[in-house]
Amino acid sequence: MISTPRGSIRAKALVTRRIRPYQLKDRRVHHVGLPWHWGYKGLSKGDVVNNLSALVGDPNVTIHEAKVFVCDVKKG
Repeated sequence: MISTPRGSIRAKALVTRRIRPYQLKDRRVHHVGLPWHWGYKGLSKGDVVNNLSALVGDPNVTIHEAKVFVCDVKKG
């Protein structure tokens, strides 16, 4: 289960050592990568990652702007 203040989704996890966690002072912070938003077209099944972020559009190219945000990951 991946959640933010905006919403939550269920996703499968692949834990790998290829991307190591960051050490920020006394906190260990992990990087989470997710396929972005193709669920509605049927290319991938399940919840849509856009449900986790605010709807913020870039005025120059009219695409979704929020590519990075803080989330909570829990074993489902």
